[in-house]
Amino acid sequence: MSTLRQFFDLLRLELSMGRTLVWMMALIQFVMTLGLILGFGYFIPTMSHSQALYLTTGAASQTVITTALVMLPQKLSQDKAEEKLHYLLTLPMPRESYVLAQIAFVAVGTIPGTAFAVALGAWHYDISLEVSAAVLAVVPLAIFSLAGIGVAIAVLSPYPQLTNALTQLTIFYVLLFAPVVFPKEQLPELLQHLSVVMPPTYVADAMRGALTDLPGTHLVRSLVLMAGFAAGSIALSAVTVRRRG
Repeated sequence: MSTLRQFFDLLRLELSMGRTLVWMMALIQFVMTLGLILGFGYFIPTMSHSQALYLTTGAASQTVITTALVMLPQKLSQDKAEEKLHYLLTLPMPRESYVLAQIAFVAVGTIPGTAFAVALGAWHYDISLEVSAAVLAVVPLAIFSLAGIGVAIAVLSPYPQLTNALTQLTIFYVLLFAPVVFPKEQLPELLQHLSVVMPPTYVADAMRGALTDLPGTHLVRSLVLMAGFAAGSIALSAVTVRRRG
């Protein structure tokens, strides 16, 4: 059986077994999006057009980032606790196929949340977004560029409780200390320098470039850098699962 066939078989298995989880992921993303878009609107009652564009695209980016850094590791941690992870890794197939199937599974759950963030922001702030075909590349590249961190947290963490704590700390950093929902210039100087080597920076920049004409975005550069992060992320994921067992 080819590796590609094994990947699709695993993905179909995950989708058939995890239909409820997909909807749960979408619901969580809906709630987070409501909190970001409506909540920040209360804090900034006189929001400018560019701020509304930045916040809306930041909320869309946040759904993708949350999928890779929170939902993926928590799903893997749960699979590990239920011995499902151990069982699947004993099957006669490349472990990379398993990792890619898990990432693709959570990516499916990202689509409704990302679309909802874009639609809600455009409606609530009465803004028009220039959606380009590049967004079809932004979402999968974003997830793959971050997934390696999520996989490493889940597989190397000895307890589900520790996995949950680490994922919450990670997303807390992204939400408040990375240039996702607000410009990099508003961060302290140290965090501005740190953001240069952090994948979420380029996820948010690519999302803004694919959905708006905001000045200062670099869509092509961010896509190229995300592809590099994605290659490293997949390699990290493969090394991590091969070390297990």
